[in-house]
Order: sequence, then C-alpha cells, then structure tokens
Amino acid sequence: MTGLSAFPVLINGCLKQSIDIFDRGFMYGDGLFETVRVVKGIAPLWEYHCKRLIKGCEKLKIETDDKLIERLWSGLNRVIEIAGTKSDTCIVKLIISRGAGGRGYQVPEQSTATEVVICYPAPSYSSTHPSEGVNVTTCRYRLSENSYLAGIKHLNRLDQVLASSEVPKSSSEGIMLDQRGRLIEGTKSNILFFGDGEIVSPATDLCGVDGVARDFVFLNAQELGLSARFERVLPSAIHQFEGMAVTNSVLGIWPVRQMDGALLPISPLVYDIQRLFNEKLMFEYKV
Repeated sequence: MTGLSAFPVLINGCLKQSIDIFDRGFMYGDGLFETVRVVKGIAPLWEYHCKRLIKGCEKLKIETDDKLIERLWSGLNRVIEIAGTKSDTCIVKLIISRGAGGRGYQVPEQSTATEVVICYPAPSYSSTHPSEGVNVTTCRYRLSENSYLAGIKHLNRLDQVLASSEVPKSSSEGIMLDQRGRLIEGTKSNILFFGDGEIVSPATDLCGVDGVARDFVFLNAQELGLSARFERVLPSAIHQFEGMAVTNSVLGIWPVRQMDGALLPISPLVYDIQRLFNEKLMFEYKV
C-alpha cells in the first residue's frame, strides 16, 4: 500500500477506508477529533484527550455510551498493531461524528455516532527546534469567535486551514489572533509566555482550542515552582515577558526565538518543562 491507503483505519470497529457520504462529519463538520501521540503502546496524555472528547460530545449533544473510551482504546491498540508501530512512536487520530442521517442542518431525531480510529507515522521535526527555538509568523486571517464552541476540538477547522496557507516555509508555526487583534494560539498549538516565576497563556474562552499539552503544563506548574494563569495578550505586550513557546501533544514544547522577524529571548523555564515532558510524557529532549 502507498500514500494515505497505507494508514490503517477503523470505522465503527471495522477495518476499511470509506465512510457514508451522508455522514454529518463529512457533510457539516458535525463532530470532534483528537490527535494522540502514542509511544511504545502508551498514550501519555490519554486521560486528557478523553476528558476533552467527552466534553466536546456533551457540547455538541452527540449521544455516546459508557463504553466509548473503552472502544477507542481498543481501536487505538488495534491500528498501531496493524501498522507495526507498537514498539515505536506514532500518531493515532480519533474522530467522532454524529453519524449519517438527515438532510439539512436539523439534527436527526435518531442517529448513531460514527467512530473512526486512524494510525499515522509520527511527524519528523528538526532536532534543533526544542533547543534553539523556532520562527513563527502572525497570520492575517483571524479566528472566528464563538464562546460556546471555544475550547473543544470540533471538526470545523477552516480557520486553521486558511491561516496555515499563509505560513511561509521559513516559519514552523503560524500565530493566530482573535477579532480584536489579541493573541490566541498557533494554527496547531497553544502559546505560553514566561515571566517571573509564572506561565501565562492567552485565554481561549472566546475562541481557540484548550490543548491537552497546555492543560498538562498548567496542572503540573507547581511541581516546577511556578504559577500559571490565563490572560488577554496583545502582540504589543510580548516584550513584557521573558520568553515565548508553542506547545501541543505531538511536538511537546518549542521555544520561540523569532516572531515576525523580531528576536525573542528564550526562557530557561522552557527547558524545565521539557525535562518534565521527558519524565512524565515520554519525550526525549536533550536537556
């Protein structure tokens, strides 16, 4: 098998690569997804992914049962075994849609959720990104605001698709603003700023995704002797911080060394977090 067909896919527990054309995930983006990093059969942030997924199902009113997480975990193990990546690092994508049914936006009275599990190879990043930092570019395209959907990882990702098309090859990430011009997140990551003994992340209560890696950092900040808080951050305020980083469950955490051509300091707190990721999330940073 070559190309996308080489990736094992389970749809409702069956090994296949086609989905009902009337599935509402395809028709309307009516669903959710999680991108799970798996290391030697272990998903270090599994509980965080499950919590966000369940929250998303409740928000979208997608009916599931108490066996959902058990089925997804079983599916995860099955696809990595088929892919032959059980002893390596890989990425497993979980997708939950409302399922097939109904013409138009009205939610059908009865529907059965579609559960998709896909295994991908782990992406290959430059070995210098974690230590030397990355360049980022602010995108002109701005995030849509919807406080009800903010935080969850729903299938409607056109904001990120359009913003990503602006990011030059010289940058590793695009930085997205809200409609008021405030910093929110990267196209595929959350943003962290560092001050005197604290971590600050842009608030994502109006738009953006509550990343599981950021949740992990916030919940473990005290272990590093740090406090953590959310704040509304304008681009003009970046110079007030001692450094900036981007983080997600796949890449871990990278310091930002340059934003829109302006050099930024790299906070040593980034390397403290990398050590924590090594210890608890099975990363292999050289710190």
